Amino acid sequence: MANDLESIRIRKLLLQSLNSKVEVVTNFGSITGKVTQTQFFNVPLDYIVLKESDEDFVYIPLFSIISLILIQEEGVF
Repeated sequence: MANDLESIRIRKLLLQSLNSKVEVVTNFGSITGKVTQTQFFNVPLDYIVLKESDEDFVYIPLFSIISLILIQEEGVF
């Protein structure tokens, strides 16, 4: 689990990855989706929102993130 400093770094990376596809690994498993700008939602700063391929939104607490993987889709640079 991420401490406060790691959570800040993860949030910064996520903000730089807006609208990009990522895989977030937690103790409970991994979640793949597009990073969504959270300003449009009433989401606390210690959560991120991913939009999954089936158009569902997943809220993930920053403290539960073990790793973050940016997925480069084929043909996208």
